[in-house]
Amino acid sequence: MSVSTEENKAQKHSAKKRIITVLSAAAAVVLLITAAFFIIIKKGESKLRNPSLNNSAGLPADGGEIPENADAYYNGKAYNYNDRLINILLIGVDRVSPGANEKQQADALYLVSLDTDNNTVSITAISRNTVTDVDSYDINGDFFATSKQQICLAYSYGSDDKKRSENTVKAVSDFLYGIPVSGYYTIFMNSLEEIVDSVGGVPVTVTEDMTAVDPRFKKGASLTLTGDNALAYLRYRTDSNAPRLERQKAFVSSFIAQAKKACLKDLSLPVKMYDKLASNTVTDISASSAAYLATEAIGADFNMLSIEGESGNDGSYETFTADESALHKLLIENFYTEAKSAETED
Repeated sequence: MSVSTEENKAQKHSAKKRIITVLSAAAAVVLLITAAFFIIIKKGESKLRNPSLNNSAGLPADGGEIPENADAYYNGKAYNYNDRLINILLIGVDRVSPGANEKQQADALYLVSLDTDNNTVSITAISRNTVTDVDSYDINGDFFATSKQQICLAYSYGSDDKKRSENTVKAVSDFLYGIPVSGYYTIFMNSLEEIVDSVGGVPVTVTEDMTAVDPRFKKGASLTLTGDNALAYLRYRTDSNAPRLERQKAFVSSFIAQAKKACLKDLSLPVKMYDKLASNTVTDISASSAAYLATEAIGADFNMLSIEGESGNDGSYETFTADESALHKLLIENFYTEAKSAETED
């Protein structure tokens, strides 16, 4: 009887040791996975904090001389560019897929700015018709001139989609007085269906009569766009691009809300979509950087920014000329911080 009891105790002790061993192994695996995840995320952040452009952000002096320790002088105060920002340019191209021979224009331009210190994301919508300095290249890919053109045309210059994306990044950065851009993500029409469906559709309220495109697009109608009709909704325009830009901005805001919900349900969704869309997008953002951006953006507050200006016509095409004073104010408020005085630094 005592032998049986001793054997029973030994068996229980052995089983307990096996359970502890299994749990310890499982805990070690979890720790390794967690450590690997944070290493990947940190690596992704490091890449983004080294912008490919060497532009130096700075605004023209506004009624005063810019101090040596500042990048801008506005309304009697000195400012420095907020180097904690990570700026990503989203480029929407009116073409089915990358690699096509025909050169198209950038129909949608959004500068996404992540402020990790304040846990905010600002999205600056840039009209495709904005007149600004654009670098032009010949058929051999050699630079030949910089001239005032619609910013959307920057994408039409370059030997491939990578070069065209880079030229668009430069045009946007120059337009915004040297704001550094850490990366770009260029989307083509074939990608939109999967992007919209990945978040379960995007709710919108139709603000103009678009029944000529789809009978469901009645003015005032509330509906959820899916992959099969989102492109038609976003591409439609009449004589002016302004209503379409407002429609696209509202769509982006709604998409963000849906994306945050979808990511909270599946934290791996951004990386899954990154991989899934790889053949239909062009980007210099790595998977690890995409994972970092997603983890930071999930809990951030989003803010849509608009550039004020005036629409016009150059005789052939619609143009948009930014109000320089309003643009300076927007940049100061969202991309700069007040410079510390010499006394404060001491």
